[in-house]
Amino acid sequence: MFFFLFILVEVHIASAEQKRLIPDWLEVSGFLETLHSVRTKSPHDKITSRARIRLEARTDFDWIYMFYSVDGEKNWIISKETGVDTHEFWVEHAADTWDVRMGRQIIIWGQADGVQITDMISPPDLTESMTRDLDEIRMPVDAARFRILGDIFTGELILIPVFREAVYPEGDNPWALSQGADYHGNNGINNVAFLPADTPDTSLENMEIAFRVLGYFSGLDVAASVFYTWDDTPVLHPVMDTQNHGNSLVIIPKHHRMTILGLAFSKPWSDFVFRGEAAFYMGQYLACDSFICEPLVRNLVKWLTGVDWTPGNDWTITAQVVGESIFNHEPVLSAGSDSFLCTLNVSKKLMNERLTLSSMIYIDCDNSGLYERIKSDYEVCDGFHLSAGLDIFQGNEGLFDVYENNSQVWIKAKYNF
Repeated sequence: MFFFLFILVEVHIASAEQKRLIPDWLEVSGFLETLHSVRTKSPHDKITSRARIRLEARTDFDWIYMFYSVDGEKNWIISKETGVDTHEFWVEHAADTWDVRMGRQIIIWGQADGVQITDMISPPDLTESMTRDLDEIRMPVDAARFRILGDIFTGELILIPVFREAVYPEGDNPWALSQGADYHGNNGINNVAFLPADTPDTSLENMEIAFRVLGYFSGLDVAASVFYTWDDTPVLHPVMDTQNHGNSLVIIPKHHRMTILGLAFSKPWSDFVFRGEAAFYMGQYLACDSFICEPLVRNLVKWLTGVDWTPGNDWTITAQVVGESIFNHEPVLSAGSDSFLCTLNVSKKLMNERLTLSSMIYIDCDNSGLYERIKSDYEVCDGFHLSAGLDIFQGNEGLFDVYENNSQVWIKAKYNF
């Protein structure tokens, strides 16, 4: 950690010199950060230990704008995360009433804070579960985005020819969940084999298509959308193999087509901003409790209502209620017919806004579970931040209960240049 701080100082000095050498038509920026965490429960081992650098380059030739960003990471806990990868790379042309952007890009929809309702274009990277910020969780997609720009209404069309699935922890990742353990020893099953996911090929037939209309009225913003997509998360299809491997269970992960209809609004009033979202999922495959039961196809609705309050004195308070309801629910489904999640985010700036104290809480109303991130962030100097925090997982069952032993204390240093 101290070695990294020394590197940050050197980068700060070097970046000032490098800016003099960069031509006027090219703008270069980025950040350098390191994050380390230790489990709060025995054996108090490391859960996270990584360093990352991002370089961003942008240039504007009047008729075309180009953006490129690349990530380099060294991860001492999850070795597969170590490497260099292009984060975003796109070109954009903007006219008075329309624009087009093509390439690898992050696409953000919706009004939610820390959860995704209609914000389903960019798939999630849950390598470290939900402990990363949502900006880090979103993965870019290779897409073409066309927009018609108006004073009141804006239309947006997105074409995604290359499918990209969500990323989940696996292997020796401390956030990975056991898969085969729940199947062994049931109904005489001797072995469980997980096959690679059956992902859609790149073709016009498999293209994902999204369309959204936004309306900007006096004191009210609204949006309506439709997304013809593939489920980012594969559903597990069980197949009994009695001929080749005795009583073996073969699990085949498959992605399926579905359509998402979305609505969203945002309305400011006094010191408040009221927000809402709803998404109707048509034809989603849902897993069953039984390990030999095929997934069932159902329609479901996800919704969110929230409020942001800025009472003054550098306080910010955000509260949300998130719900999900499955139509024609059957008891065999793993998910309940209705589920609810509440979130509360409270932050306070101190010391001339250089120190920020915050607490973000997710409450699982169905399983009496919670995830809380308590965080302090101090701006040492322009662009250089030191952070420390505590992540707490608790619950009787469900996702938060599974990660209860992963409660952690962490420190982070980040320099933006």
